[in-house]
Amino acid sequence: MTTVCARVGTAGFRVALFAMLVICARDAAADGERTPMLGLALVGGESSQTPDHINELAGVALDLAWWHGAFGLAVEGSSRWSLDGDTHAFVLGGSARLRVLDGMAPALLDTRQVEVALELQAIVERTWWNTNVATDPMSEGGGLALRVRGATEPEGTHGLAESRYFLRVMTSRWAELDAAARTTMPAGSSSRAFTVLVGIGASFGSGTTSYMDRFRSHPFNPSILGE
Repeated sequence: MTTVCARVGTAGFRVALFAMLVICARDAAADGERTPMLGLALVGGESSQTPDHINELAGVALDLAWWHGAFGLAVEGSSRWSLDGDTHAFVLGGSARLRVLDGMAPALLDTRQVEVALELQAIVERTWWNTNVATDPMSEGGGLALRVRGATEPEGTHGLAESRYFLRVMTSRWAELDAAARTTMPAGSSSRAFTVLVGIGASFGSGTTSYMDRFRSHPFNPSILGE
């Protein structure tokens, strides 16, 4: 009974956290961004569906992130396929994001500057597989993202874009297994299932006039060297 109550409590906490992320994200006010940032990414990685098998995955992901200063909230969805083609997963989740480092740097192919920032992420997800798996559908974990943000339109407009590179590690409990599955489970199997994902993507939105000023041009001025 104690074990059942603990599992119910854990599941309730996960659902409550996911609901809080979704509800709070709708009320989060932008600070610099006039609109949420809509992102698309390609992902790849590995996931343990059973105690003795690891799937290699590839897929696509969408997210919508609201930012208030250094703090962000996002709702996310992704579709993932195993490279062997046998399994497919649909994932919904939410994440809280914290920008811990940021700075301006010259753009490689433009006279305007770009913003380089590092984010920490706390994530909760719910996964639907097309086959029976041995893992709990709810998972939680953390991530690290590097973003490079700059203007996408001529100066004076408000188009904003960013490139994103990220790493995520998600864990979940093994679900209840039937007697046959328990007898085939290796004695040394881990107490937690895991998914590791890496990704590359881009996000788009709109910035306020004062925020967009940081991306203004800094053209090369030969007269400076002659002074």
